[in-house]
Amino acid sequence: MSDGPPAIRCLTTRGRGRVRAGLLLVTLIGASLHLFLPLRAAASPLSLRLAPARVSQGGVTVLSIRYPTALRLLRVQVGDREIRTPAPDGRTRVALLIGIDLEQPPGPVIVRAEAEDQSGRPLAGQRALRVLDAHFPVQRLSVPRSFVELDAATLERVDREKAVLDRLWDVVTPEPLWRGPFRLPLDGAGPALGFGVRRIINGEPRAPHSGVDFPAAAGTPVVAANAGVVALVADHFFAGTSIILDHGLGLYTMYFHLQESLVQPGQRVDAGQVIARAGSTGRATGPHLHWGARLYGARIDPRALLRSFPLQ
Repeated sequence: MSDGPPAIRCLTTRGRGRVRAGLLLVTLIGASLHLFLPLRAAASPLSLRLAPARVSQGGVTVLSIRYPTALRLLRVQVGDREIRTPAPDGRTRVALLIGIDLEQPPGPVIVRAEAEDQSGRPLAGQRALRVLDAHFPVQRLSVPRSFVELDAATLERVDREKAVLDRLWDVVTPEPLWRGPFRLPLDGAGPALGFGVRRIINGEPRAPHSGVDFPAAAGTPVVAANAGVVALVADHFFAGTSIILDHGLGLYTMYFHLQESLVQPGQRVDAGQVIARAGSTGRATGPHLHWGARLYGARIDPRALLRSFPLQ
């Protein structure tokens, strides 16, 4: 049985021939263009390791990055925070302390590293860090309004002092200045209290307490928790007489409410060196020492620094 009139069969055959020819032409053109378009190489993998891979809010972990060849560029991102890493300097391994801010929501946080080797070839890798809920206590207080409501001049001063600190956290000394585990800033210190406590004052939530408080009599010697450089000596409205030490690689420790400072900005100090005397300056209800820490800007529990970290 015929498939149709001869004229239609002839047209169909010729049409199929033209379609095949057109497809062949497109294929040849595509192949020719492929010869001249630059190829974007897929990023080779970087090896990332987190120790530990589960960290509570305010905690610290070690990020180790290994790569098969010398690098000229390395970038690290923890969630939405960029970590300013030291120059690779031809090494094939980098280890960094990574801090988890005390208000980082619990759950997975992606840690991503991107790099380029000496030839410009891209490399990348990532790991998931699990942030655990620290279950910080909540403290509800009722105080006179004058204690928490500041006048315009005081608010301006507080804003200026905050701006100074915000700029300081952005300064990253490219090498570690500390050696070994940190120590407590007081000899014979009692229990450290208050890290992460969330205060609700007169029904309004306030910033959580970002350090620990040690009871200390006025004049008690305060020592450096580890070696570093004095980054700031100041008299602030809330913190009173304050010292901040730069330990390198984005790590700072803070000593607040001091009676007096015994060091100057730019001075190098050793672990255990007496740097101040405890007091009750600033907004304090009595003599004590507030000890805090920042790591690449993250507010961490300074007690997390009391163990050794394998950075070498």
